Amino acid sequence: MNLIEEIKLPNGLTLQIFDLSRAIAADTIKVEISFQTKISLKESFFTNNEDYVLVKNIMGEELAYEHTLERTFVKKENEDLTRNELINTFRNNSLEYLSNANFAQKMALSKLREIKADPYKYRSRVHSDKKE
Repeated sequence: MNLIEEIKLPNGLTLQIFDLSRAIAADTIKVEISFQTKISLKESFFTNNEDYVLVKNIMGEELAYEHTLERTFVKKENEDLTRNELINTFRNNSLEYLSNANFAQKMALSKLREIKADPYKYRSRVHSDKKE
């Protein structure tokens, strides 16, 4: 995983762009780019403390955003061009959304909706110290 670039977003988040590309055959490559950022979970994102505690107990102190773009069977000589195309596609389609001042809160509330919609899918990270 090669860090290509870090972008400081206007909302205070830092977007990291990683190259996960790998060879498929002697003359072809899978170009894969991962876009990642960490979001500190804040109580102010939620309308009540119970929702904050629920998300924090399951997801931890930070939420992780990750989006991956890829192209398979790219000719080796087109690797750089394809990588740049994928990065530019993300910049044109998603960077403004991630830069929005409310992005972190929207993501936290989205996680809350997921947890409430399917509580059995998620397990709490809080472990009891009590012995049974």
